[in-house]
This record gives sequence, structure tokens and C-alpha cells, in this order.
Amino acid sequence: MNNAIERLGATLSDLRRAVRKRVHDRGRHHAARLNRRRLGSVIFIGITGSAGKTTTKTLAAGILSSRGPCQWSHGSGNEHYDVEWTVLKTTRRHEFCVVEAGAPEPGYLDRSLRVLRPHIGVLTLIAREHYSAYRSAEAIAAEKAKLIAALPEDGVAVLNIDDPLVRAIGARHTGRIVWVGRAEGATIRLLESSSRWPQPLTLRVRFEDAEHEVLTRLHGEHLALPVLAALGVALGAGMPFPDALHALSLLEPAQGRMQIERSDDGVVFVRDDWKAPQWSFQAPLEFLRNAHAQRKVAVIGTISDSSKSPSQRYAWAAKQALAVADLVVLVGIGSFGASRSHAGPQERPLHAFASLHDAARFLRTELRAGDLVLLKGTNLQDHLVRLVLDRNRPVSCWDTACGRNEFCGSCPRVHADPSFGLADPGPERDTVPAPAGSGQPVIVGLGNPGTGFRETRHNVGHRVLDALVESAGASWRQVTEGWVSSVLLEGQSVTLLKPGVNINDSGTVIRRFLDKEGGTAADCIVVLDDMDIPLGQVRTKREGGDAGHKGMRSIIAAMGSDAISRIRVGVRRPGDARQAGELVLKQFSADEKAALMTGLKQAEAAIREMIGSKSTQTAS
Repeated sequence: MNNAIERLGATLSDLRRAVRKRVHDRGRHHAARLNRRRLGSVIFIGITGSAGKTTTKTLAAGILSSRGPCQWSHGSGNEHYDVEWTVLKTTRRHEFCVVEAGAPEPGYLDRSLRVLRPHIGVLTLIAREHYSAYRSAEAIAAEKAKLIAALPEDGVAVLNIDDPLVRAIGARHTGRIVWVGRAEGATIRLLESSSRWPQPLTLRVRFEDAEHEVLTRLHGEHLALPVLAALGVALGAGMPFPDALHALSLLEPAQGRMQIERSDDGVVFVRDDWKAPQWSFQAPLEFLRNAHAQRKVAVIGTISDSSKSPSQRYAWAAKQALAVADLVVLVGIGSFGASRSHAGPQERPLHAFASLHDAARFLRTELRAGDLVLLKGTNLQDHLVRLVLDRNRPVSCWDTACGRNEFCGSCPRVHADPSFGLADPGPERDTVPAPAGSGQPVIVGLGNPGTGFRETRHNVGHRVLDALVESAGASWRQVTEGWVSSVLLEGQSVTLLKPGVNINDSGTVIRRFLDKEGGTAADCIVVLDDMDIPLGQVRTKREGGDAGHKGMRSIIAAMGSDAISRIRVGVRRPGDARQAGELVLKQFSADEKAALMTGLKQAEAAIREMIGSKSTQTAS
């Protein structure tokens, strides 16, 4: 009976939070739809596709701004709230509004299109982006096609004639189409393109039986498609073609899309560092192959949208990069296997670093004037732009999991005073106070996902939470961030979270989960293994450094605070001289398990005591 009441209380608490979030989202959505109805004179342009959305949006907005006031979505934002906020910021004084719309999963575009209601729709190409959510290119195409189907009778579709799936969508469309690409039949037909560093991208196109030279300030022949698509938008909006060409020639690339950055000491960086799906590598590497430079360097970070393991991805990327670059630098935990196993015919150097900070130390002395350095990675995980910033002024923040998916240039932490300890949190630094919490505790159990890790020392955090769920008669449910459950402890509803990522990368998903739930570091209790505490014993800690635990280090970095409560469970038998790295993924021996069970029970008691203490503090 008591367990049933506890489960009901936890369920009601979850329901209240979900209702609050849904009310907020619905309010923004309905406000955006209402504002859209008032803007009948504004021409709305929607842009989707597996690649090229942001560059197309940036160029299209720049061209249209030369004709009249134009609103456009910020940065690379293309989720529901980005679309809704952009529409909310649009007023009757604007003539145009340009919005990119993402589709990370089936059905996602529906909500965006209810707000956007575009007059002009752009579909760049179909590729393996978010492939795990769709499982086929045809399913991706079906979702993207919704943008074109949403156009009014007098609307204009701007479509890539060279992509078979996009061409099939156009064949079913009954409205006006501006075709762009190389194939015969294109409205704006690409005849020739050239981009050989240091010369920028130039195109020769045919439009209305005349040839035109298209001058740009971009780099990389693969950006020809966004250029053509942006010109197609201008045509759809009724802009004379020569005027569009002139406006285009003055525009700079979108941030992090083949963007050129020059350091004070003569090193040139080419930033293609927003995202790095495996299928997107060939184009920037081809740019590097054709470039004229004293030395070509490729720095490769996190690779996404691949069925390969991380080490296999790095090995594949290293092989591709070594074919065109004089020096290749891999950054990431999985990069070491690639550097050890790669055996290509080239004798060009290959270096691998677990952290960006280590790579930066190497590149500070290795790079020299005249080097052309391609940065290819995923911004959310890597923040490779810090390599550029570090050339001119030492970077202080080398957090590996801050959870912010924005470029670091405008972040106040990037050049913060090192005395604040942002670069390398440790026990000797002053603690950073955490903001007041919401009062809803979130207990996080650290560990590695997968049944093969369950019995290892690194996974005692998971096991403590599993025991709590079992004793409460509750169950786990899977969410984006991992596995979540709700239980009643010491008369209070508590959320339990097992992050669904490698233990060393826990910080990002924990921060994201807390942000989503309206919580802060002050609401969080972390349960983790500790090699410096005897097996079976438990210690609690309210703040301080990471004590060498990489999972805890990533959490402190993501939170921007070390004032995080933690419960540490000892997992090394006294007298065991093996290093922590040798033990963390080892299972417990038969004679160690009794002591371990004592530790798990003590950890559960410590959690209850800490929850009771927090409840008392909140009440007072």
C-alpha cells in the first residue's frame, strides 16, 4: 500500500512538471501563430534539407536585406522554439522573414510549419543526417517534403535538381519551381565552379539564356548549392537577377561553415566546425586537397551520423585526411585506437589527443605562419573554435562538456581569469557557489550504459539507483538523456537519473536534463565510485574538486560550479596497488562482493539522510 502511494506521489509530481513545461511551450506556439496571422504582407521563406540550411539562410537573408527589412533565425537554430521566436520577432515593418527548419525526427516539421506558413520553400539535399531516427533516406525525404507541400498555390519551391530524392518531390509539386543545380533543365544552371585557396568560390551559371559570373567571398565548391539556392530565393521574391548577384558578392560565410579566421601569427584556420556527420567529410577535404598553402593541416573532432564505433570513425577519417593533409590531428577519447592502428602508405604525421586542451598545447608550438588549418568537428562536443581563439589570447576555459551549443567567441568563460579555476577544476581552487535550487532533488547515478558494464566498479552509481527503484517498487523509463524514475524518499518526491552516455561525458546530458526540468546544481546529488575510499565504505561531500574522477570533472565543467552534493562509494580493496585506470572497468571478485553490498546499502542510507537534510533546509 505504501509503495503504491509513493508511486502515485512521484507520478503526480512528474505530471505537474510536464504540465508546466507544456503550458509554456503551447503559449509560445500559439503566440507565434497569432503573430503570423497579422503579418500577411511579409514574405516568409522556409529552408530545410540535410545540409546547407544555415549557409542558404544567411545568404538569402543578406541578399533580401539589400531590398528591404528582413528578419531571420539566429545562428544555426532550427528547432521549434527557434522558428517560433523568429516569427514572434517579425513585425509589419519587415518585408521578409527567412527561417531554417530542422527535422531531427519524423513528424517534427509539422509544428514548425503550422507557425511558419512559408511563401517560398527551399529543399537543399537529402543525406544521412539523423539517420538513426529515420532508418532510410526515403523517410528523411518524406519529412522534408512537407515544407514544399505547405506552400500556397502562388508559392515558390526552390529545389536541387541534382538530388534524385529532391527531384522526385519536385515532380509531384504542382506549383512554381525554381530548379538549381548542374543538370539540364535547371532554372539557374551551374556550368562551372572553382575554389582554390586563397581564391574564393566563383561560379559560372546560365539563367534565361545568358551566362553570368557569380563572385562570392566563400570557400569550398560544395557551397555552390547554397549559393544557387539563395539566388533562387531572390528570384522567388521577385528580385532582379543582377541585383541579387551584386548583393551576394558582398556577403561573408555563415559562422562555422568554411569560415576563414586568421591568427595574428599568420596561421589561417578554415572553420567547418558546427557539425561533422561522416558523409560530410569529403567536401572540405577536397577543398584542402586543391588549396595552395605552405602546409595543410586537418584537425578532426567528434564525428556523427555513422554506424561505426568511435575508434572506427576516427580511423576512417584519419585515412581520408592523410591523403590530402601534411599533418592530421585527432581530438577525442576514441582517437587513440585510430592513431595506433592506422597504417597508410603515407609517411605524414598523425597525432591523437584525448582532450582539446592537450591538442591546443601541441598546436601552439607546432603551427606556423603559412599553415592552412581545416577544423572539422561537432561544436556541441568539441568547441574547436577555441583552437583559433587560443592563438591570439590564451584560452582559460577548456571544459569538455559545458552543454552550450553556441560558438565560444562570445562566451564570458573563454578568456576568464584562470584564478577562477574554469580551465581545470581541482581541490585547491576556491569553490564557485551554485545558484539556489528549485527544491526538487535529482539523484544522478554515474556509470556506463550497457549490460556488459553493470558489474564493473565504474557502475556502482547505477547500482545504487537500481536498488532504490527496486525497493520503491518503481520502474525506469527511457528518455533522451538516459533512464529516469521517480520515487518517494523521506516524504519527498525525488527524480533518479542514469545518464545514457559514457561516464566521462556525463556532464552535458545532466546539465541538459536539469535545464529541461528547471533544476540547478543545487538540486543535484551525484552517486559515484571512488578509488581512494576503501571498498564498501561511503563518504559524502557537498562541494570541491573532482578528485581525479573524469565523470565528476565533466559535471563540474558543465554546471560551472563545484558546489554539487555527492555520495562516493569506495570500490578498491585496501592494499590493491593497481592504478585506477586498470580497475574502473574490472568486475568485483567473489570475496569483494560482500563488502560492496555493504557499501551500496550505506550509499542508499546516505541518500536518504541527504534528502532529509535538504528538505529541512528548504522548510526553514
